[in-house]
Amino acid sequence: MKLLVLDIEGTLFRADIRLPGTSIASTIWQGIAHALGPEAIREEVATHRRWENGEYLSYLDWMKDTITLHRRHGLTENLFRALIDAAEYNAGVVETLSRIDRSEYELMLISGGFRELAARAQGDLHVHHAFAACEYFFDKMGRLDSYNLLPCDFQGKLDFIHLMLREYGLTATEWVFVGDGPNDVLIAKNAPISVGYRPHPELRKVVTHTVEDFCDLLPILNAVSAALER
Repeated sequence: MKLLVLDIEGTLFRADIRLPGTSIASTIWQGIAHALGPEAIREEVATHRRWENGEYLSYLDWMKDTITLHRRHGLTENLFRALIDAAEYNAGVVETLSRIDRSEYELMLISGGFRELAARAQGDLHVHHAFAACEYFFDKMGRLDSYNLLPCDFQGKLDFIHLMLREYGLTATEWVFVGDGPNDVLIAKNAPISVGYRPHPELRKVVTHTVEDFCDLLPILNAVSAALER
C-alpha cells in the first residue's frame, strides 16, 4: 500500500477567484472576501502582501489576521456554508478517484484551507483522512464565534504527511503527492513522486509529472505501483 496525498483547493476543487494584487487563486479564502465586498477585498489583498513581505511569524498568524477580517465584515454561517456548497470539483476528479484501487492507495487530503470543504470532499470521495488548516464555529445567531487552526500548509503539510506515513508503517518512498500551487513546492520537492495538476509555474519546475487533465493521474499511479512491485 502507498499513501496518495491530495491537495484540495485548486487540485480537487476549482479555484476560480483570484483577487487583484494576489499571486494565486483560491476556492474559499478569497471567495469569502469577494462575497463580503470591496473593503474586505482590499484588506484580504493587504494580508497577501504582508505574507509575501515576511510580516507574519507563521501561517497561523496569517489565518488569524484573516479571521479578524471575516468577523469585522460580518461573515455569517449562511454565507460561509453557501460558498462551501457552491464549490465545484475540477473535471475528472470524482471519476478518477472512484477508479483508484483503495487496496493499493490510501487517500489523504491536506489543505491550507477550510475543514468544512475537506469534510465535503471526504464524504463525496470516500476518503478517511483529511487535514485542513481552519474550521469555523458559529453561534446561534449565525455569527462567527470561534475557530480551530492547524499548521498544515507550506512546511506544515509535510509534517502531517510524515505523521500518516508513520501511522501506516510506510517508508519515505511510499507516497505520491498531487497539488497545484506555489505553497506545494516544498512538499513536491520532498515527495518521491509528485504530480502537478495545471500547476503554478513555481510548482511546475519541481514536480515529477505534470497533468492538464485529472484523468491522466491514473496511468501515473498505475506505473508507480508496477515499479514498486518489481
